[in-house]
Amino acid sequence: MTLEAIHEVDILTDGTITVFLEVTGEVSAVRRSFDEDLPRLVDCEIIDTDQTMMVQLRYQPTEFNRAILEPHRNYAVLVQYPMEFVDPERSSLQVTVAGPSGDVQQLVAETRDLADLTVETVTEYDHTASRQFHELTTRQREVLLTAYECGYYEVPREATYEDIAAKLDCSASSVGQTLRRIESRLVTVTVSNRTGVQTKTRDV
Repeated sequence: MTLEAIHEVDILTDGTITVFLEVTGEVSAVRRSFDEDLPRLVDCEIIDTDQTMMVQLRYQPTEFNRAILEPHRNYAVLVQYPMEFVDPERSSLQVTVAGPSGDVQQLVAETRDLADLTVETVTEYDHTASRQFHELTTRQREVLLTAYECGYYEVPREATYEDIAAKLDCSASSVGQTLRRIESRLVTVTVSNRTGVQTKTRDV
């Protein structure tokens, strides 16, 4: 089993924690892994589709779990999901948060007392851009991020449709079609938000 991302975390009124995870692997191996590694497990529901496997867990938190999550209740800071596991051992998460500068700084300081934390970037928050990105389909986000990582949006351009397709194991024409849809949607919404012009968008 491989952990891919956390899509939601919540503390329930009874003190248990629910986590909505994206994973890869065989269903039996996934269930066995959580049964063995989470002795405090209360409930485990697996949703397996052709494209992805999602797992909803409910478990009794450890003191560390509580200590990590509790500060989020004290500050006006929002976590942007999904939180992606980024190292081969799947022990590190890449987390994006948004909120007032002072609250974010306090949250970072308190989290550093509990875990190894590195701040990678600090930018002004654009809620419109964030919403637009997360409203893309999972496949569209995958194609867009791969294109960006390959250098497709560098000036001058460092990658072609063929380069991106090789990373995604699909056709170059499929990459081109998907990127054009994404760009059309993002540009249309961005321009309409800035100018007040009413526009219509549709996925072909």
